This record gives sequence, structure tokens and C-alpha cells, in this order.
Amino acid sequence: MNRINIREQIFNCIALLFIQLPLLYRITLGDRIFGFFYIGFLLLLPFKVSRPYLLLAGFSTGLIVDVFSNTPGIHAGACVFVMYIRDLWLRIVIDDTEELTNINHISLKKTGFILFVFPLVFVHHVIIFLVENGGLHLFGLLISKAILSALFSFTIVFVLNYLIVPKARRI
Repeated sequence: MNRINIREQIFNCIALLFIQLPLLYRITLGDRIFGFFYIGFLLLLPFKVSRPYLLLAGFSTGLIVDVFSNTPGIHAGACVFVMYIRDLWLRIVIDDTEELTNINHISLKKTGFILFVFPLVFVHHVIIFLVENGGLHLFGLLISKAILSALFSFTIVFVLNYLIVPKARRI
């Protein structure tokens, strides 16, 4: 079993937030597409991390984003929920999780990566836009923002994952 490098994970989180926070509300396409790609860090944490640490990582990452984007707990709540269901969803999507340590587009294969990451990014975005919207009124706008933003965020997460995974691991 591979050990989890805590320093590397903290560096990845800080680097991603350093990129995300100044660009959080500047990366928008129209009024419907928002790039919340910080969620990729949380989804791609190693599989062997225990649930309390996952929830703590989700809460702290979401809280940092909330503080800098002036949203009162919206991102923290969405991140905690996604981290709560992450391992369950991974076990549903991927048949054999016994040998799985690192989660990336190589270990999950591209289809598994899409089936694992995109629905969780979509759920994250639905929660954020649902709370921002204050309910289900304007349901069409809510769903279109969630779908388009999830596609945009997923694309950024996939490209960043492809660029970050060391070439030695690429097969």
C-alpha cells in the first residue's frame, strides 16, 4: 500500500486555491457558466483517507472559498456533502477498489474518471446554485447553470489532473 504524502496534498490544496480564489468569479462565461474547479482537489484525494479527514478537508476547503468569495457557508456545505458521498459513489462506479490508492484519470481509466468525477461535480454545483437561488423557483435556470458549470469545471479538473499526474505514472 502506498503511503499518503500529506505535505504533497497540502501543497496541492494551497496551489489550487491560490489559482481558484483570484479567478473564482472572474472565470464566468455569460451568466450561466462558473468555474468551481477547486472541487477537483477534494475528489481526487487518495482513496485510503478516512472519512473524518475527508469531511474536515471538505469543510476547511469550502470554508476558505466561502471566506474569500463572501458566501456564508455555501461552498463548505456543498463540499462536506460531496465528501460524505465520495467513497460510496466510487465503490458504486468502480468495481475493484481494493487496489486503488490514488484517484486519477490513469488509475480509474478515462471512462471511470468521468463516471466518478462528473456526477459529484454536478451535485456540488446543484447544491451551490440551489442555496444561492433560495429554492427551486427558476428551476430551468438553476439546472442549466448547474449542467453548464459542471461541464466547465469538470473539463478544468480533467485537464489539471492530466497535467499534474507525473509522467512516470502515465502508461
